[in-house]
This record gives sequence, structure tokens and C-alpha cells, in this order.
Amino acid sequence: MRALPFLLLLPGLALAQTGLIVQPAVPPRGVTLPPTSAALVDEATALSVNPAGLRFIGPGQLFYLHERDLARDQLGDGLFLGTSLFGGLGVGFSLEWMRGHGLPDYRKTSFGLALGSGKLSLGAGYHNISSRDGSLDRLYGWDLGLTVRPARYLSVGAVVKDVNAPSEGPYTMPRSYNLAVGVRPFGERLTLGADYLASEGNWGDGRLSYTLQGTVISGVRLGAGLSHGLGTDNALALQFSLTLDSSNFGLTYAGGGAESGGLDHVVAVRVSSQRYPNLQLGGGSVALVDLDDQLVERGGLGLPLIGGSGEDPFIRLMRWMDEATKDPRLKGVLLKVSGLPGVDWAKADELRQAVLRMRAAGKRVMAVLYSVDDRAYFVGSAADEVYALPASSLLVNGLAASILYLGGTMEKLGVTWDVARVGDYKTAPEQFTRKDLSPAERETVEAYLDAQTAHDVEAVTTARHITPERLREAWTAGILTAVRAKELGLVDGVLLPEELDSKLKTLVPGAHYNPYYAPHDERDPRWSGRRRIAVVPVLGTIAGGKSRKTPLAGEAIAGAETVALALERAQRDPSVVAIVLRVDSGGGDVLASELMYRAVLEAKKYKPVIASMGDVAASGGYYTAMGADEIWASPTTLTGSIGVFFVKPALRGLLGDKLGANEEIISRAPMATLLNSWNPWTEAEQKAVQAWVNSAYDDFITQVSVSRKLDKTKVDSVARGRVWTGAAAKERGLVDQMGGLMDAITSARKRAGVPSQEELELKVLGEPGGLFSSLGGEPGVDSVLRPAETPALPPGVQALVRDSGLDTPWLLEPGLKAVQPFTLTVR
Repeated sequence: MRALPFLLLLPGLALAQTGLIVQPAVPPRGVTLPPTSAALVDEATALSVNPAGLRFIGPGQLFYLHERDLARDQLGDGLFLGTSLFGGLGVGFSLEWMRGHGLPDYRKTSFGLALGSGKLSLGAGYHNISSRDGSLDRLYGWDLGLTVRPARYLSVGAVVKDVNAPSEGPYTMPRSYNLAVGVRPFGERLTLGADYLASEGNWGDGRLSYTLQGTVISGVRLGAGLSHGLGTDNALALQFSLTLDSSNFGLTYAGGGAESGGLDHVVAVRVSSQRYPNLQLGGGSVALVDLDDQLVERGGLGLPLIGGSGEDPFIRLMRWMDEATKDPRLKGVLLKVSGLPGVDWAKADELRQAVLRMRAAGKRVMAVLYSVDDRAYFVGSAADEVYALPASSLLVNGLAASILYLGGTMEKLGVTWDVARVGDYKTAPEQFTRKDLSPAERETVEAYLDAQTAHDVEAVTTARHITPERLREAWTAGILTAVRAKELGLVDGVLLPEELDSKLKTLVPGAHYNPYYAPHDERDPRWSGRRRIAVVPVLGTIAGGKSRKTPLAGEAIAGAETVALALERAQRDPSVVAIVLRVDSGGGDVLASELMYRAVLEAKKYKPVIASMGDVAASGGYYTAMGADEIWASPTTLTGSIGVFFVKPALRGLLGDKLGANEEIISRAPMATLLNSWNPWTEAEQKAVQAWVNSAYDDFITQVSVSRKLDKTKVDSVARGRVWTGAAAKERGLVDQMGGLMDAITSARKRAGVPSQEELELKVLGEPGGLFSSLGGEPGVDSVLRPAETPALPPGVQALVRDSGLDTPWLLEPGLKAVQPFTLTVR
């Protein structure tokens, strides 16, 4: 026991890991870890080396370690717990029991906390020593740690151990320092680390430790450590380790020794909620993709309070399918196809292309049809094999377009409409002024319907190896039974639910069904964050203010303030290399569209901006997109509709003539009642508004001419409110390329000069924020404090509201609009 005070004064006593092998089991020494470094450690055991490493550990981890030092007949056991919270906070707790021959037994209890980002973490740890030795029992110490990971290949760590330099009676734990650097010269498979460890006042008498960590194959890791002193403590220590990982369980053996003789053995067991890269012993995984479930918005009452938001479900699904396509673990997909909520024909084409990309990557895809129409069948037909259940209903009966007109209703109500527009094709107000299709609108709808039908027929017949005549025969049946669909070649067979497993085994031999599959469900060992491509959505009707939902039908409103702020954030974020503007909007307010367009022009001064069009990007939607460096659209995207109009109701016939109301007007200027909704416009007022609309239209086509590098006369010839399919728009120079969101992202990567092998993160910006996000300047607090919006109506009632035009009351408000000319339903 007399040697104990002297041992406690040794420099660098608790700092090394491999170096611990040469040191007796005295405080503050804990259990020896497998080879690691203060710059490398990022698991729950970081509490023992560098508390800053707790920031990087991910979801819950538990480590149990047992150490046996045969040379000194010493034992140690350690239990380490840790987890990350809220994306930037790491916490840890540990208990270590040390027993040594001729030395007092003690327990070391530690707590740790780390805060930071993916590149920088600051941590603190508290250690308390418990022992039957009275003086030893009162010792406690504080540690401070820093980890900086500025790049994928570099990590730097710094630790101050026992900041308070505790001393109790004859026992002292000197303040000590650990400076470390880690490098990855060839990516994540090989990691090298070096540490210099010294106690205060003995800078030249410290220890150097070197660490090597390598991944042999997925699930098998090797480690090695070497430590030697520079002064009086020059003993050499070596350590080697082998780790075998399964998804949520890992086993490590580390063996080592000092030149003085004797071996030190460490066994470590890991249990974690986060999956680790593991040995691939089977034939891979098969995943179930329920498209309808994936297309439902996620969210909850608590999300706005913590700054969260529901990502657009279609963008989320496309990202999932792209990541799954690149995942070598995934061998097959069972695609459940039904109604596809929120998906029209252009987005259906994107889904179909995603299925084809999966097949091209070697994945086997089996589609099971439930209740489908032409659009959903169009997606499902892209699979390797297509099946129906006995009770499935296939409404594969060809395409039809419908537009609801309220002109007759307005006439009966006595409501008239004042309209100023440019071009026969800018027909949006006709929903309220006509009883039927105008020649211009009929021409547009017929052209779109012909193009969509041709695209549908070509895709389905090619995929199913049937003739167009056979598909048209199916259309004549109305609703197909599963058996009749099999006879016509639309499906490969009729399956009972209990037969799905055996069919999957035949389709993907050796693979197993994984109900919890996710593309990125494994721990990512990468240092620093990935560079990003920002996706900024412009979804729904364009309006001023913040993005939101309509209270009745739950339709999306794309707020100019939200979109402009998202573009500004993307251009200022150094991790963002390019921006993809995802436009799925028929337009809206002209001023809001102009503000978004200007924000796009500003953003592309700094970074590439690529526009991706969804089902529709017309009028104000096209206005927003046209400023991008490049525009992508699907062949059947509805786009164009370049033009504006002004609409105002006159309610005197309803309120005055029918209901007996009266409005007296006293004015002091000839145009003071221009926006009054009681009387129709006078001839002078009509001329004044038309002049304003003409000027706005001229501004619109001028900007198209500049942005698209087209002659203004040519722009006017394809404008005047005319709606084009994506393919037709490309022929006329309004669109650059055919493709969907993922194609636009690939183009953005190329324009940013990012190598194809570099992994990028997709970051969606511009969706509703919450309380915490407002601290960074994003709108949020007011959305929490304002009264809750009226809950959305049931889906069936929402459809009725949309079809009647009641979900767009802004259209009834006087003002200048840039909106596609009709709400088209094609089924």
C-alpha cells in the first residue's frame, strides 16, 4: 500500500489506451479499451477517452468490457451507456470496477455530455471514485474534450483530463493533456491515429500512441495499437483487436502486452439500437413498398414545437427508391399498388422510371395490384412480374378528361364576372363564365389527352409484351376482374395472400423478407457531413407569405416568403453544392411568382439551380422555374400557360336584385371603385385593367425571352395562355430535358462538378418550420401561437371541394393572376 501515493503521481497515468497495459489498476485508470484514439473514438466508450466523442454515437448503445491482466493479476469490468438526442446532443454514463493484487478495489462512476454538429463537438465528463479506502473514496475529477472533423479524411481531438487536479490526503490525480489526430487516406476502410499524452509540468516526458483501425469486409474489423514513452516512462506496449459485427450486436477481443512481459486480455460486447454494417451471410433482403402508405404525409402535433415538419411524401418516396436502388443489400422489392394519392400522370411516370431503375440495378420487382386505375396500373406494369389478388379491381378502362363549369350556376345566381386577359388560351376565368368548353380550351385538352393516351399505350404494351389492340380490348370491359386481366395479359397471375411468400422466394432465390428494411439504417462511420443538394419545393397554388394548407381541401399553398428564404439559405450554406427547384404548381399570384423568380435568379449567381417539374408547372409555376439554369419535365407534365388575367365578380345581381341588398358608393376619383365587387366594370375601367394586364403579359414574355434565350416574338407565339405537355414544351424551347426529380438531381451534381462516386445528401428546404427553427431566422413562432387551422375534410369531400373549385377562393378575389387555365382531371 505504501507504493500507491507514488503511483498516483506518475505522469500520463490515465491517458493512453494501449498504453494502459503498462500501468497498474489505480485511479483514475479505467478498463483498457481496444485500440483507439481521442481523435477516433465515437461510441459510448468515448466517455473514457474523449467526452466530445459522445456527440457522434447515434441512438442508444451499451458496451460491456472485461479485462484480465495476467502479468499483474488485475481485473477490470466496465459498463458504458450512451445515446444521441435531438441531433446535436450526446450523453453517456459508465461504471467501471477495478481490482488489483495489493491495491485497493474501487469503482469509477462517470457521466458525460457533448454538444455540437457533425464537424465540431465539445464535451465534458465527470468521474467519481468510490472505494473502502476513505481518502480514495472522496476523489472526483472533471474532463473537457474537443473533437473537430473538418473533412472526410481528417479528425483532431484534444482532451484535458482531471481539470480540477483532485487531491485527497496522499492521493493525487494530476491534470493531464491528450492531443490527437486521425486520418483516413483511403476512405472509411482504413483509419490511422496518433496521440501525444502528458501530464501538466511534464511536457517532454509523455507518451506517444499510434492506432490503426481497418475494415476487412463488412462486419469484420481489425485494430492495432502501439504506445511508447519519451522520457522516464519509456515502456513499449502493443495491442491487437478483432471485431465481429452483426446488426445490433458486436463482439471484440483485444490482446496485448508490454515489453516487460505478460498479456492483457479484453473482451467487449456491444448491444445497440442502431444497426452496424454486418456480415452478409444470406442472399440479401426483399422489401415491401406500400406506395399508398408512403404517399401519405407524416407528421404530428408535436413536430411544430421542435422545429420539425412533414416532408413532401412524393419527394420522400423518390429519395427512398433512389437510395434503395443503390443499396447492394437489397435484392428485391414487393410493390403494393393501389390508389396513389396525390399522384397524377407526370409523377406516375417518375415512379415508373424509378421502378425501371431498380430493375436496371439488378433488383427484382414484383407488383401486387389491389384497386387500381389506368394511372396506378401504368406504374405497376413496370415491374418484372405483376399479380392481382382474387378480389382486386382493375379500372383499366382508358383515359377521359373532365372540367366542371359553373357559368350556368352563376347565371342563375345573378353573379357576373369582369375579366381582362391576353390570348384565347388563358381560359381560367371560363370556369365561372362559361357553361361548356371554348374552342381554344377544347383544343388544348384534346391535345393533352391524345399525348397522355399515346404515352400510356406505348409504356404498358412494351412492358407487358401485348399489342395495343389487346390493351384497348381491356378498356372495353370497364372494370376488369383479376381472372380477365390475366387472360388479357395485363397480369402474370392471380395470387392468394398466402402465396406471396413462395412467389417471392421464386422471384428472388436465397433472399429473405425484411419488414424493417431501410436504405440507410446502418451506422455511418463517415467523418464530417456529406455535401448536399438542396431541394426547394414549390408545391400547390402560389401565393404571398408562408407555405401552408387550405383549410377546406387541405391543398398546398406555396408561399413566396418560404420559398425565397429557402433559396437564400441554400445559397449561403457552404455544404450545399447545387439547388433543385421542385415545381408542382399551376400558378397563382403574379407578384408572388415574380418574387420566387427573382430569388431563383439571385441563387443561381452562386450555385447551379436546376428546375424539376412535377405533374404541373404552368403559368406562375413556369414563371418560377424559368429562371433556373436548366429545366427538366416529364413528357406529360402540364406546363407553359404563359400569360396573366384579372378577374373580379359583380354581385349586384345576386345581393341586390335577388336578396334585396343595396350598396351606396361615394367616390372622389373616376377609378376609385375599380376593385369594387358590387357593380360590373364601366368601359373605362375595363380598358384600364386590360392595359394593366397587357403590360404584365409583356413583362412575362420578356422575362421568358431573356431566361430561355428565345426571340420575344417566338415566345409570344407559344404563349398567350397555351398549355403544353412537357414533350411539346421541349420542342418549343420552353424546357431543356425530359426526366423527373432524380434526373434533375443528377444534372445538378454534374453542373456542380461533384464526382459521380461521391455520396451526396439530399436536403429538403422550404417546408413549414417550428419553434426551434425560428431561432435561426426561419418563420415558426407565429405559426405555433396562431389559432390552429380548421382540420382538413375527409378525402371524399376534399375531392368534391376541389372539383367544384371551392378550394381556391383566392381566385374569386380581385387581382392579377398567373394560373393554368383549367383544373384538369384525367382518369
